[in-house]
Amino acid sequence: MSSTNWPSEPLLKQDVFKVAGSNPGSRENALALANNAYIRAEAIWKSYGLTYEDIMTLSPKFWKMHMDPIAWHDGSSITVMTIHLNLAVGTIGMYAKDRPDLQQLAKDMLDAKAFGQFCLTEAGHGLDAYNLETTATLQDDGSFILNSPNRGASKYMPPTVPVLGKPCYAIIWSRVIVKGADWGVRPMLVQLNDGKHMCKGITSKLIPTRHGATPVNHAITHFTNVKLGHGALLGGLGDKPASHEDFLVAIWRISVGTLALAALAIPALQISSYIAYKYSCRRLVGAPNPVPIISFRTQQLPVFTAVAQTYVMTALQKYVVKHFTDPNASHQVRHAFSCIFKAVVMEHSQTSHFALSERLGAQGLFDYNQIVTQFSEMRGIVIAEGDVLVLCIRLASELLQDRYAVPASTSKNLLSQHEAGVVEEGQQLAKRFGHRSQQFSDYILPRSKEIVEAIGHRMAYEAAVAEGVPQSLIDLYQAHCVGKDIGWYIETGLLTRAGFADLTNKAVKDAEPLMDGFVDGMNVAPYAKAPILTQDGWDKFVDNMYTFREAPEERAVM
Repeated sequence: MSSTNWPSEPLLKQDVFKVAGSNPGSRENALALANNAYIRAEAIWKSYGLTYEDIMTLSPKFWKMHMDPIAWHDGSSITVMTIHLNLAVGTIGMYAKDRPDLQQLAKDMLDAKAFGQFCLTEAGHGLDAYNLETTATLQDDGSFILNSPNRGASKYMPPTVPVLGKPCYAIIWSRVIVKGADWGVRPMLVQLNDGKHMCKGITSKLIPTRHGATPVNHAITHFTNVKLGHGALLGGLGDKPASHEDFLVAIWRISVGTLALAALAIPALQISSYIAYKYSCRRLVGAPNPVPIISFRTQQLPVFTAVAQTYVMTALQKYVVKHFTDPNASHQVRHAFSCIFKAVVMEHSQTSHFALSERLGAQGLFDYNQIVTQFSEMRGIVIAEGDVLVLCIRLASELLQDRYAVPASTSKNLLSQHEAGVVEEGQQLAKRFGHRSQQFSDYILPRSKEIVEAIGHRMAYEAAVAEGVPQSLIDLYQAHCVGKDIGWYIETGLLTRAGFADLTNKAVKDAEPLMDGFVDGMNVAPYAKAPILTQDGWDKFVDNMYTFREAPEERAVM
């Protein structure tokens, strides 16, 4: 991992990046910081030399950009970037082959002459996006009238407000109405604003800043009798209504985003584990012979485990991308891989961020040390491009019904045995009661995420072995995953509590003398800006704090 070169690193010296992630303070300051996110986003994708072909073919460059630790220097820029490139440009590109106007728009977006948004979710429907209420009604002259029939049909979250004086276009998912009949949910290309003012019939209400996260201009967008040309309907009307299957194919770039956004959890975990390890090495306790807190097993376990997760998840990401981009794989299987990856990496990252924050004590509570802020940003990724739990409910249900399958285990280990056990148990319940039964709802749905994670843990283990991840890190990873469901291992006789303790202890002891190299090998030092990393950094940080001093002697308080 130490050989990784990040094209974004020189950007850290630019002034616009030095203020990234600052406290937004007033509404005006929040808007200014959010606007700067667009400037930073452009700088990031241009540092990679990203092209239209990279976006449409999902090139290695596209995936590497979503693993770049610059994402956690400023989460707002990555939010803007992935919506703009993956969802907006990516969707437009699906329909641009015979549309010179769309090709030009995609070029303008890559040149940052225009911004792109993607408006699917509605305030009143949330994850039930297929039942959205926004309508695009076909007129006799071939044009469309776009409407939000009620407040619940307003598009929720995408940052649609005017920024930087540049026009903004959005993919608006709407229910197309033809002569009073519903022709299904389809994508409409709509100009939202000119960079200064919203277009006629469109309003955008700025949502207050998310607590703990860097500011993004999230908004609620409403349409009132917005007239659109016939070319606004991407893909054309066709000769029949769009089915639910057509809708799933049309929102393909969301599956891409599910995988791409989830990958951001890896550099987040790299930065957080780097900070926690370096701080734990320099923080001394005890007298008269103080020792670093990293010498205690209670500190080693969460820190070492987080480091191990970064290496294993990097291997899993390569494995998943390989299968996800396989042109011979079905849409369902490709989506399954993105779901499995997101479920596993987000659970690891969220759990570890919480543990690492605790192990930093009071220092873990403050956003200047990055960990708690990254945790807040990650909560958004858990929901974005498909809520993890909802994705897992659907995937587990379909896998247990044998509608399709993911590649089986290639080895026998503790995690592969666990996967086989929990999947078989779920299949038996599904066959016994049926997938539409109350029993399935009561017993399978609450365990869907656990089933998907079990599959992912096994895939991650095998991917790590195949990628040559050091065995001590693989053993640490395995011990953590086993501990998540230790009751199953004891129940099946594969382990005892004492045996699990020995397994964990050996993994930590084997990794301990190598941990310095593992931590430095993540290559994220330039992106770790927490003042607690060094004593000198902390002293300078304290010196710059607002200071209250005693009154001058002649004005001393009685």
